[in-house]
Amino acid sequence: MTTREKIVNIAAEMLSNNGFNAFSFHDIANAIGVKTSSIHYYFPTKSDLIVEIIHYSQNIQAALFEAISEKKPQEKLSLLIDFYVDLADKGQMCPIVSISSDINEIDPNIKLEVRKFYDFLADWLTSVIVEGITKNQFATAQTPQDKSMEILNILAMFPILTRLGKAHESLTSLKQSVIDNLINKDLLNNGMSLLTQEIKQQKETIAHQAAIIAAQKKVINLYEANETLEKWKQ
Repeated sequence: MTTREKIVNIAAEMLSNNGFNAFSFHDIANAIGVKTSSIHYYFPTKSDLIVEIIHYSQNIQAALFEAISEKKPQEKLSLLIDFYVDLADKGQMCPIVSISSDINEIDPNIKLEVRKFYDFLADWLTSVIVEGITKNQFATAQTPQDKSMEILNILAMFPILTRLGKAHESLTSLKQSVIDNLINKDLLNNGMSLLTQEIKQQKETIAHQAAIIAAQKKVINLYEANETLEKWKQ
């Protein structure tokens, strides 16, 4: 890993853990064992470094989206939520959430990059919801764009809930609620209806077989009775 990559990695971790104003170039220099001037060589200002962190984080998300591009809509949504659950379990926030907490104190370039990253996430999630609706797997009364915004806002709350003492189970429960809220209820009802019909058919089959067995027993009993009667006549 190059010095530049080390700087970005450490700075991204500090940003996710503590927020925009909670670390300095001096903190980064101490963490990786270089002089502060070395960091300024790669990133003249903190804003330059933050913009690079945003690009770095967006690349990570893009790699995830590419890796799961062939999966079903519900699986894509589940894996996206798992990504943010994992961040929360580590006590970390998505960089755009960390930066947004100090949005009034940062320069316009960072605000622009934060908006681009958010739009990137929202556009991808919207496309997943649209795909799910098209394939009759998702259903929502909201527009896909509004639904994606709602889900992203929920994901942004995960690390906050963790820091408030909510357990991992609370996040996974919330994850399931998000997914359940999108699943096409008609499909679930149809599935339950088919299951009910199958159980009913199985019961009818068992009852029919039981009736056949009972009839067979009667025939056997009648045959045995006739045999006994014939023997008695002899």
